[in-house]
Amino acid sequence: MEREIDISARHLVGWLRADPGGLSVRATREYLWDSAPVASGPEEPARLDSEDGIEVATTIGLVEVRPAARQEAGGGWVLRVRVENPLACHLPEDGSVPDEPEEIDLDEFEACFLDADAEDAAVTVEADRHPDARAFDKVLAAILASRPA
Repeated sequence: MEREIDISARHLVGWLRADPGGLSVRATREYLWDSAPVASGPEEPARLDSEDGIEVATTIGLVEVRPAARQEAGGGWVLRVRVENPLACHLPEDGSVPDEPEEIDLDEFEACFLDADAEDAAVTVEADRHPDARAFDKVLAAILASRPA
């Protein structure tokens, strides 16, 4: 079961940077492409023809945090911070975009995705069983008790 967590993504990333130990942290950046919409009417935007070759890139930043001991065994809980940036201002300078998510560090995640508009970040936790949810609640209490970075 997955639920939203009412916590600042910036606070969480700052807490993770302090290396609380016992956790596996993975941050990624991924690019999704979609045909560019064209303003047409109030109901639904028209789409450009795929032959026009114009696409809109959405950049997705994701941080996943798990208990290190449970990562290989499966189960447990997963804390996620997900940010979607439809402007794709984080395109690589060389112009090539990887097909798969690329790993980035927490500093890069914060710089790319947690700007002044970071309230768009979704923070959720998924726990397989009730004991896992209770174990996460102890971690959440430690996060909330920490001072924001």
